[in-house]
Amino acid sequence: MARPRRIRFAGAKDHVTVRGNAREVIFHAPEDYARFLEQLASALELDGVVLYTYALMANHAHLVVETPLGNISRFMQRLNTAYGMYRRYKRRRPGHCFQARFGAKLVSGDLYILRVTRYVHLNPVKVKALARLSGAEKVAHLNAYPGSSYGAYVGTATPPVPVDLRWLLLMGRKTERARRVAYRAYVESLVDGEDEALKEATQASRYAVGDAEFREAIEGELRDVRVEQAVAGDILWPVGHRPPVKAVLALVAEAFGMSVEALRGHGRRVGVAKQVAAKNMKKTRRLTSVACPPASSPCSPSGPSCP
Repeated sequence: MARPRRIRFAGAKDHVTVRGNAREVIFHAPEDYARFLEQLASALELDGVVLYTYALMANHAHLVVETPLGNISRFMQRLNTAYGMYRRYKRRRPGHCFQARFGAKLVSGDLYILRVTRYVHLNPVKVKALARLSGAEKVAHLNAYPGSSYGAYVGTATPPVPVDLRWLLLMGRKTERARRVAYRAYVESLVDGEDEALKEATQASRYAVGDAEFREAIEGELRDVRVEQAVAGDILWPVGHRPPVKAVLALVAEAFGMSVEALRGHGRRVGVAKQVAAKNMKKTRRLTSVACPPASSPCSPSGPSCP
């Protein structure tokens, strides 16, 4: 099956899911959960990712993260590869650990993000095995479950990974203790129910969770893309995150103490500065090659945009 295209950008917030291959168990014992969290902490630090929420289930895991560097794919590649190798040798399970790629949906809007944290934290009590339990029994299970960040939110446990708790501020209480109490009530109110607003928003788009305007903006970025077409990488960067060629040239020229006109001269005369400019334009403009002509020559209509 072809991989869905994704939009990634600096500061993106994603609800990420990973599932065992063919829905197989990926966490066989407590030490497996601990190892995954250890590797998660390492990946968070190495890739500069902010973790908001997590829940680890026997055959899948949920993360809600922010990527200030727009590097969700690199982050998940690091994490999945590390845990996959551990499981292969620890549990003697050759082959793929995870089913297909990781899933990721962009999330926008404070209240939607808050709803997603609740959804993730409720995962341990939304399983068939607990369907016949009473509400009180489900709450007890939820509070005792060690594989999620819920304890960090309500103040009953210190997580083994750094969890950013900023969304507690949306509880509208003056003190931290009051915010934790309010969040507990917010989550426990749905142990026997569904968040219909979140469900509707989730079903409305394959790529994003948020209000209609946000979903339309994300869908608009991908409207002309054939989702069924396999791709080598994720993305389409939002246009606003791609600086114009003129800006890239100006920055490189300033760094090398030369004029833009000189930078656009013959490659041998310009030297390393020309190579740096070309590399940065390819990276920021998603171009496969760059060759701006001299200032006196007109830019080719079919080539990259030149200042």
